[in-house]
Amino acid sequence: MTAYGPDDRVLVSPRYMAGAGDPLTDAIGPLIHLVGWTPQHDATTGHVKIDSPDGGMFVDCAPVHPLGQWWTIMHHEPYWEVQFSRQTPLAAS
Repeated sequence: MTAYGPDDRVLVSPRYMAGAGDPLTDAIGPLIHLVGWTPQHDATTGHVKIDSPDGGMFVDCAPVHPLGQWWTIMHHEPYWEVQFSRQTPLAAS
């Protein structure tokens, strides 16, 4: 087996075997800094909520959620919601 360095990119199949993916900031940072989503952050728990500029979509990241549901993404019109656990990869290769 070939040894990989900590920054090497590899393809993993099936995707759920890839683990938690990239750091949280890589996933929501562009929404905050490039698109202007409004963040709310609790530094003691790591809980982050961000709202789209039009208020129609929300992303909630709760890394200490008791059921292991780290990510919740919601939309208002039409209403839908999706939840992801801490094992969901954050980035596609």
